[in-house]
Amino acid sequence: MVDAIGESAGKVWRYLGAQGPRSVSQIQRGTGLSQSLTYLALGWLAREGKLRFEQEGRALLVGVQR
Repeated sequence: MVDAIGESAGKVWRYLGAQGPRSVSQIQRGTGLSQSLTYLALGWLAREGKLRFEQEGRALLVGVQR
């Protein structure tokens, strides 16, 4: 399972790098990952300090930390 999470983290990282900040639901749809793997991948990347989070109205946007 750890390998699947790491691969999903890479997929999310590449998606956000190409698309810019997105909501969690947009990330899930854009990457084709399950909800569980999306959240696990985001947790992995957040723990590594690779993400930034922005509140835009009611939406939480996730982007890459540059």
